[in-house]
Amino acid sequence: MQNHNKKDMILDAMQELMGSANVQAISVSDIAQKAGIGKGSIYYYFSSKNDIIDAVIERNYSRVLDEGRELAASSHLDAFKKLEIIYHACLDSSMELRRREEIRTFNEQQESAFIHQKFSRIIITKLKPILADIIRQGVREGSIQCSFPEETAQIVLTVLTITLDNHLIPSDDEEIGRILSAFTEMQEKGMGIPSHTLRFLMRKI
Repeated sequence: MQNHNKKDMILDAMQELMGSANVQAISVSDIAQKAGIGKGSIYYYFSSKNDIIDAVIERNYSRVLDEGRELAASSHLDAFKKLEIIYHACLDSSMELRRREEIRTFNEQQESAFIHQKFSRIIITKLKPILADIIRQGVREGSIQCSFPEETAQIVLTVLTITLDNHLIPSDDEEIGRILSAFTEMQEKGMGIPSHTLRFLMRKI
């Protein structure tokens, strides 16, 4: 059996278990049994159950991460176009997570909070250096003013993921729209970006 196939079997098993059982109650033995492999094989690929959960979430949103990596390597797009693409990808992933949620009980709410926390951490951690590079490109092009690209990237990603998946502080669409309006205005004024350049964010609501 090829290594990548066995790794996928582990992730498939974990994803299936996550759909039918409390994540906190799932053991490595449960995952091994579901995948049809030995428990020791799991530790060849993952150091803990949490690593497996992270890998499942990252795989589910790999399109966003892959798109970000491709953007960072592109020399044919200006910084604003890259921002638009990566913002849309981030918004789409956050809203998809939001659409999947159907919380009915307190236990399900706790489970959902656990997944949301991991989702936000993975998206922010993985996309932060990519977005920071795009901001630096904008600074070089003279279209963006920013002295702290890394920190700004983290702020942007935090707002986009947490606001749009709508779990930490639940809001209706109208309130989310106002938050994004304020957010785009802050970015445009704070980073010297021409007014209405980032209004594409509002088309996602």
